Amino acid sequence: MPVVYIADQGSHLCKRGDRLYVYRGTQLLRWFHTKDIIQLILVGNIGLTSQVVTYLLKYRIDTVFLSYYGKFKGRLVGEFGKNVLLRVNQFQYLSDLENRTLLANLIIRGKIANSLFHLAKRKKRNKEESITVAYIKNKALLAQLNSQIYPKDILLGYEGIAAKNYFAAFPALIANNDFPFSGRNKRPPKDEVNAMLSLSYTFLMNQVMCSAYICGLDPYYGALHDLDYGRQSLVLDVMEEFRPLIDNMVISLINRKEIRLEHFLYNTLPNDEDPEEENSVLPVSLTKDGMKIIITAFSKLINSKFPLQDLPGEWSMKDIITLQIRKLAAHFENKKEYLPFLWM
Repeated sequence: MPVVYIADQGSHLCKRGDRLYVYRGTQLLRWFHTKDIIQLILVGNIGLTSQVVTYLLKYRIDTVFLSYYGKFKGRLVGEFGKNVLLRVNQFQYLSDLENRTLLANLIIRGKIANSLFHLAKRKKRNKEESITVAYIKNKALLAQLNSQIYPKDILLGYEGIAAKNYFAAFPALIANNDFPFSGRNKRPPKDEVNAMLSLSYTFLMNQVMCSAYICGLDPYYGALHDLDYGRQSLVLDVMEEFRPLIDNMVISLINRKEIRLEHFLYNTLPNDEDPEEENSVLPVSLTKDGMKIIITAFSKLINSKFPLQDLPGEWSMKDIITLQIRKLAAHFENKKEYLPFLWM
C-alpha cells in the first residue's frame, strides 16, 4: 500500500502507534499501517491532527491536498533533497535553449508515439473510420518529428495538431452512449468524460511530483512547459508521456460500464466539501462512489507492469515514472541521453 487515497468528506485523521485512523465524528471508518506508505492523497475536506502532521513530516510521507474535483491545493513538504549539485546541473542544462529544445522534442515524440499505441490497441476491435484517420495522420506527423529537431514554437504547433487529431477520434473510442464527448475542456471540466480525465491527470501529476521530490530534481523547471509562477513545469513535462495510459483507463471504465451516470453530481458539490468561492457550483463532479471507482482504477494502473525498451523485464508504472525522472537526472548531468517512455 505505497499510496493511500482518502476521500471521505468531513473525516479526520488521528494517529496511534504506527497506524493512522480515519474518523467521521466518533465513527471509525478505517485504519491502516503507515510503515509502507510513501504518499498520502487527501481529496476534499479531510482534517489532520497536529500529531499526524508531525508524523508525516518526520517520516517524509509525501502528503498531497486536492479539492474534491481534483484541483491541486498543496502538499506537506519536509526537508528537500540534499543533492544540490543535481539541481545545479538541472538549471545549467535547462538554461541553454538548444538543450531545452532537444528535450522538448524527445518528450513530444514519446507522447505522440504512446497516443498512437493507444489508437492502435483500440482500432484492432473498433473499425470506426475516425480512429484510423487519426492514427494515419499522427503516424505521419510523428515520422516528420523524428526526422529533425524543431524549434519550440513549431513543435508546439505540431503537438496541437496531433492532439486535435487524437481527440477527434475520442467519441468513436467511447462505446457507451451515456457518455458523449465533444472535445477536451477543463478548469472546471464541463462533462463526465472530462471530469474523469482531469481528476485522473491530477493523480498522475502527483505521482510524478512525488518521484521528482524523491530523486531531488526541482519540479518547477522543465523544458517543454514554459516557466511560470507556481507551475511545476518539469512534472508537466514528464506527465506527457503517460497521458495516453490515463485516457485508456478512463475509456475502459466507461465502455465496461464500471462507472455510470449515477456516479456523478451536477451543478453542486458533495456535502462537507469546502469550496473555493469561484467554484462553489460545478458543472459536473464525482460522487463518493464515483471517486472510489477512479481511485481504484488509478491504483491498479500505476501498479500494472509494462516492458521497457532499454531495461529487461517488466516494471510497474509507478517505478517507470521514477525511472524516467532518474533518466532526466542522468541527462542533466550529461551521463546519458534521455529516452522517453514508450508504451509497448
